[in-house]
Amino acid sequence: MKIEIGVLSRADGSCYLEWGRNKILVGVFGPREAHPRRSQRADAAVIRYRYNMASFSVEDRARPGPSRRSIEISKVSREAFEPVIMAELFPKTAIDIFVEVLQADAGTRTAAINASSIALADAGIPMKGLITSCAFGKVDGQIVLDLNKEEDNYGEADFPVAMTQDGEITLIQMDGHLTPEEIKKGLELVKKGCKEILEIQQAVLRKKFETPVEEISEETAEVEKEGEKEEPESVPEAVVVEEALEETEEPGAEISEESVESAVLASEVIPDFEEELEEEVEEEFETEEEEFEEEAFEEEAKPEEDLEEDLEEDLEEDLGEELEEEEFEEEALEDEAEFEASFEAAPELKEFDEIEARLEREAASREAEEEIGLETEEISGEEISEEAEVEETIVSEKPVEPETEVEPEVETEGVSTEAVETEEEPEEEPEEEKSEGPWKVVKDPSEAGTRGEKDE
Repeated sequence: MKIEIGVLSRADGSCYLEWGRNKILVGVFGPREAHPRRSQRADAAVIRYRYNMASFSVEDRARPGPSRRSIEISKVSREAFEPVIMAELFPKTAIDIFVEVLQADAGTRTAAINASSIALADAGIPMKGLITSCAFGKVDGQIVLDLNKEEDNYGEADFPVAMTQDGEITLIQMDGHLTPEEIKKGLELVKKGCKEILEIQQAVLRKKFETPVEEISEETAEVEKEGEKEEPESVPEAVVVEEALEETEEPGAEISEESVESAVLASEVIPDFEEELEEEVEEEFETEEEEFEEEAFEEEAKPEEDLEEDLEEDLEEDLGEELEEEEFEEEALEDEAEFEASFEAAPELKEFDEIEARLEREAASREAEEEIGLETEEISGEEISEEAEVEETIVSEKPVEPETEVEPEVETEGVSTEAVETEEEPEEEPEEEKSEGPWKVVKDPSEAGTRGEKDE
């Protein structure tokens, strides 16, 4: 048996297995989002196992694509892994296992299960343990383990089994005829075969996941040994470094002594220097204060002088304005006197005054006439109102006639209103006779003048 791990770079986990003349390639993808979403499970991951035989994997060309045999092997292999894979840790996801049989020589399903177990471990999918698988059969009346193509095709029975590393069986099938004693004997052989296969699987996985750590530890040990060997050769270099450090330290010590002496001298000189600085600062400060006071005094004096100048200018301006106003009034009086003199001297203006007086007299006479006319109109209006009141009293004294039927108005040309009234008086009808019973006396509809009376 030959096993290689990490063959496919794009797969999460992969394995290439050669068992006899069987050559199997397995790729594991996931956990990843399950598509279509209706295939998702809310409580666990969905395990999908696809077993396929390449068309060139057998002597007679196989038809590509899934067949009844490949679908059956996919189902039983998936069920073999379901008890081991911790699918509950990855809800709503899918774990896809793709098995491709590149060359077939009997026992392909068991070889595919062994390769798939290693690929799942390579993908880092948590499992309760590895799955191992093997098959036994009956050839010429004898129980044989791990059949080849001729033994499978011409033998009497085939019995594939898959189990966990704890010995629990997860897959069992039988093709042919076997007695219970033969089955017990065959299962004992299968247990031995699965133990050997489990050791091979574990050794391959350890080799992949433990070798990097071992290699690193070996490399570090080799580096340490080389360092121990090279220590005597590097002694002169260390001595040179120490000498260089001593040389750097000596001038440093001298410098430190000189610096101490300078510090002492500075401590003696500093007080005198501070006193001188203080005196200079005080002198500068006093001179600055004197200058500042002089400037302030000058600034205070300047505003008073400016105010006096401003007041003088304002007084001059006010006097000038008063003089100008007096001159303007004198000129106006002179102009008025000249105008009156010219007005009195003109004879035409006297005629104009006479015309104005005449017009005023005419206007007064017109107003008097209008007042007289208004008085006469008021008198005539009062007489008219008195006549109207008398007529109203006469009308009110007349007896009120009962309401009569109103006939439609008829336009009459040249006929006086008095004649019409005389004609209407004899046409008045007597009052309606009171009915003795429940019947009502109705007028002749021909005599009615309005539509409403016809309706009654």
